[in-house]
Amino acid sequence: MIYCSACVFRCQAEPMLYRLPSCLRAPSRRLFSLSALFILFCMPLFLARPVLAQTPPLQVVVSVRPVALVVQELTQGMPVQVKTLLPQGATPHDYALKPSDIKAIAAADLVVWMGQAGEPYLKGAVAKAKRALDWSAQPGLIRLPLRSTLHEGHEAHDHHGHEHEGHDHGAAGYDLHFWMSMDNALLLAQALQPVLAGLLPQAEATLAQNQAQMQQRLQQQRLQTRGLLAQAKGAFLLSHDAYHYLEEDLDTFSDGAITLDPEIKPGIKHLMAIKARVQEHNIGCVLTDPTVSNALLDKVDRTPPLTRVAIDPLAWDYPGALYSEWLSSAYVKVVVCATAP
Repeated sequence: MIYCSACVFRCQAEPMLYRLPSCLRAPSRRLFSLSALFILFCMPLFLARPVLAQTPPLQVVVSVRPVALVVQELTQGMPVQVKTLLPQGATPHDYALKPSDIKAIAAADLVVWMGQAGEPYLKGAVAKAKRALDWSAQPGLIRLPLRSTLHEGHEAHDHHGHEHEGHDHGAAGYDLHFWMSMDNALLLAQALQPVLAGLLPQAEATLAQNQAQMQQRLQQQRLQTRGLLAQAKGAFLLSHDAYHYLEEDLDTFSDGAITLDPEIKPGIKHLMAIKARVQEHNIGCVLTDPTVSNALLDKVDRTPPLTRVAIDPLAWDYPGALYSEWLSSAYVKVVVCATAP
C-alpha cells in the first residue's frame, strides 16, 4: 500500500507536460510490479467500503399541528417526517388544498386527519391516500356538546354531560375542538401505534415506550394542574368557545364566551350581556386566541382591565415538537387566568 500511494502521489505532483511522469516512465517490469501491488493492496480498500443504503423516512401527512405533535411525540427517534397541511393563520373551515398538498397526500405513507365534520375540504383527497386514519372515528372518542355563550361556569356544569362515540352527532352537534382533550390525544396515540408498527416493524418496542411515556407525562401534568386549580377562586371568560375540552380536563370551567364562532361578530346586545356578567361575577381574566381581535375584547373590558392570556387552539404559539409539552403549557395558562385578580 505504501508503494502504490507513493506512486499515485508522485504522479499527481509532477506536471504532465510533454512527457510522462517518472513513475510511469519506469521500466515495464517495475511498472508491472507496481501495478500488481496497487491491485493487491489498494483495490480491496475501495471494494471494502460499505454501501450506505439508507431507508427513506416514513412520510406522514397530518391536517393540523396538534395532530403533528401527537405523531412526533409517538415517533421520537424514528425515521419519520411529518408534514402539516394547515398553515399558520388558516382555519379548517375555509382552507383550500394546494396542488402540492394533494400531491403530498397521495405520496404519503399515512394521512392522519380529524374527519369530515371538521375538515370537509380533505374528504376527496384522503379517499385517494394509501393509508388514512380518521381521529374522529376512533371508538371511545370524547365528544362534548356545544354550549351557549353565557354558560354557567363551575356551579351548573354537568361533569358527566359529555357524549361518546355511538351517539347521533351531526357536523354541528358537538364541539369539534376534541384535539384539546388529553384523553382523546391518548386515544389517537393508541390508534396510531399498531399502524406505525406495521410500517416500521423494527420500531415497535420504541413506539410502545414512547406511548407509555406520553401517557405518564400527560396524566401527571393533569393531576398536578388540577391540584393547583382546586383552590382557585377567580372567574374567567373565553374569547370564543374553543377550550371546553381543556376545561373538562382540568375540572375548572369558564363563565361564558364572547362568541361561539370567531368568524361571526356578536351583536351589541350580546356584548352588553357579556360585559354585565364580567362585572357581576367579578371576572378577572379572558382566555383568548389569535383569531379574536383586541378591539372585540375591549368592548367587554372593565376597569381595571381584564388579564388577557392567549392560547392558540392550533398550537402555533408553542415552538416545540411534543403534544404533552404543548398541552402542559396550555394548562399553565389556564392556571394563570383562573388565579388572576
